[in-house]
Amino acid sequence: MKLPPKSLVNARVTLHAATPTALADAPLAALIRACAQETAEIQGVSVPEVALFDDRIELSGVIPMPILLAIAAEVRRSTGRWHLAKHGSPLWQGE
Repeated sequence: MKLPPKSLVNARVTLHAATPTALADAPLAALIRACAQETAEIQGVSVPEVALFDDRIELSGVIPMPILLAIAAEVRRSTGRWHLAKHGSPLWQGE
């Protein structure tokens, strides 16, 4: 069995919502998933798995950690800015 290079280990990044049920809204969850997928596609990298929960999102995949972090950062930045403008409240913890 051939193992992936060290830079391609199974990586995971979690973003925590500002409130316990912030991501329970299905349209919002779909928007966040689409943002993660689009960011990866635009950068020409593998699309990470996106697991959505009421209070967090987990991005994972056999992707170099710096790339996965960059995708997560863009998802946080763009969806957080949109949510703040639309609802007047932060979407992610620490905003």
